[in-house]
Amino acid sequence: MSETAISRDMRAWFERYINAFNNSDFDGFGAYYAEDVVFHGQAAQLAGREPVLAFYRGVKARLTETVEILSFVGAPGRIAAEIRTTLVARESWPDFPTGPLEAGEMRQSINFVLYDIIEGRFTRIRSARFTSLPRAAP
Repeated sequence: MSETAISRDMRAWFERYINAFNNSDFDGFGAYYAEDVVFHGQAAQLAGREPVLAFYRGVKARLTETVEILSFVGAPGRIAAEIRTTLVARESWPDFPTGPLEAGEMRQSINFVLYDIIEGRFTRIRSARFTSLPRAAP
């Protein structure tokens, strides 16, 4: 299989993950995490599939989070993606890990995310914010 075909297949696989994440399909996107996945993000540093899912259950209970792929590079064992994350607060969250949110507020950021993959599961996810976009008031 050519590098282009591998990257295309990986992108389709990754898009299914993003779709499940955006639709809050915890079983769907949780299936992509290894049991011992390590997650390094702006809002949390976590180890283990269940702690990552518990974190996202808490986040998605209070706000709508959607992710859009802006660029993608896939190779065996690794994905690098530039993503736009949009958060919309359904309720005020004064102690949100990356700064207070007011009900109705929208926050966007551009992030670079690296995913290490073994046997079809993410084993390590590292995210770094590239830029925050202007906030929209509630």
